Amino acid sequence: MPNSSKPNSPPEPDMQPWQPRPPRSLLGNLSRLLFLLALTLALILPFTPFAGKIRRAIEDIVKSSREPKIITREVPVERTVEKTVEVIRTVEVEAPPPPLPSKFIPRKDIDVASLFNGVTIKTNVSTEEGTYASLERENADAYKAEFQLNIRIPKANQTLEELKRVNDQLPTVLPGLGTLLETAKVSPFYHKLYDNKTNMVVRDLTRLNKVLDRHNFFDCETILELKSDATSRRALLIQSEMDVVCDGSDGDRQPALGDYIYLSDYYQPFTSYAWSKTSPTPNPLLPRWESRLAKAKADFAVKGLSAERNRELKASIDLLGREISDMKSRSSLIAEKDPFIVISLIFRGYAGKDPFAPTAGDYAVVIHEGKIYPAICGDYGPSFKMGEASLLMAKTINPKATPYSRPVSDLKVTYLVFPGTAEKPFSAPDMQKWHDKCLAYINEIGGLGAGVALHEWQDPFKKPEPPAATAVTPTTVEPPATAAPDATATSPAAPTPPTTGEQ
Repeated sequence: MPNSSKPNSPPEPDMQPWQPRPPRSLLGNLSRLLFLLALTLALILPFTPFAGKIRRAIEDIVKSSREPKIITREVPVERTVEKTVEVIRTVEVEAPPPPLPSKFIPRKDIDVASLFNGVTIKTNVSTEEGTYASLERENADAYKAEFQLNIRIPKANQTLEELKRVNDQLPTVLPGLGTLLETAKVSPFYHKLYDNKTNMVVRDLTRLNKVLDRHNFFDCETILELKSDATSRRALLIQSEMDVVCDGSDGDRQPALGDYIYLSDYYQPFTSYAWSKTSPTPNPLLPRWESRLAKAKADFAVKGLSAERNRELKASIDLLGREISDMKSRSSLIAEKDPFIVISLIFRGYAGKDPFAPTAGDYAVVIHEGKIYPAICGDYGPSFKMGEASLLMAKTINPKATPYSRPVSDLKVTYLVFPGTAEKPFSAPDMQKWHDKCLAYINEIGGLGAGVALHEWQDPFKKPEPPAATAVTPTTVEPPATAAPDATATSPAAPTPPTTGEQ
């Protein structure tokens, strides 16, 4: 059988000849080696001591991978700068309340305090158990106050040594005072004054009103009745302080009045010493008072006011009407311009009945620190008060005095009043006359000491005197020289001789 193969023919396409395998690379051999080592470790490691640590580490990695992660990224943001106000709130924790009483507990309390006016208050409060409230309400003794008031009434100065303790220059100003004091006595008006003060305090304290303060209670050191054996001149010596009065108005002498005086809290347009008007010039306060009257009448005309309000308005209308009538017909002293003192109302009811009771219009002098000032009793003051003078007197003694500030707070001012010396009818102040009258009365009780002169007030309303006329010496005027007349010229008239004499 013939052989169909041909030894020298090329192989078929699907058949490739055998070739030897190429050698592996170094990287491949290393990878294979690492794989074998890892496999070996995986088979051996579970049987070694490191197996537990590896397991725990793998568990921690798995656990942490399950927890949420916070990723912080910085994002640029445009910020607006604002002021921040820090508000601090304090929270108060309330203390626990005190335990409630389980039954009535009687009390006896004592409270001691010093009031704003210098009065020491000692309050005793005691409680006791009573009956039912519906019954105790009808019992006046169930709710009451009992006051025990302790007041030391001061002893009046009476001897020269006692007076010198508060005014050591009195003997120098009044050298005859020592002789007068030998027969002097404490005036009953002194006791009346402190009796009035005590009654007022008791009344106000019982009604729980504002009581008289310590300063004004002890405002008078003494009131002595003096009488000269040689002249029988009487004088009332008052040792006190000095408060200020700014009252009074007079259109005849002062047609305008400043608000500084008018707006004072206690201003009154009148004084007790007053006289008939002497000119048609109206009182400077008349328009204001008439305006007040018109307003009071308008308010009174309003319907539906309470009875109490109607009574108040009616009383105000009556008072303003009387004051307006007085302004139109009378003039008063002016505290800012006139030197006068104020005397207590305790004297008023005894005028003409007690020879030592001063009245409005009586002459007086004021002594302070070695100086003596003439004055007049120009007005009355409260019955529980002593020691007051006009604004002019106050500012002369102490330039710092005002309607609201007294010139002397200590009891170092001596007032010497000459009762029964008032001259009627009253008239406008005459400073020179007042000076001469006061000096004459002082001389009747021993006179002034060496080197002491009574103050001389200047009249603030006195018109300046016109200058004196100057005398002109008469002179003779010579006629002017003339030339010799020309024969052909007409002769002039003869000159008239000049008239001589005073201009």
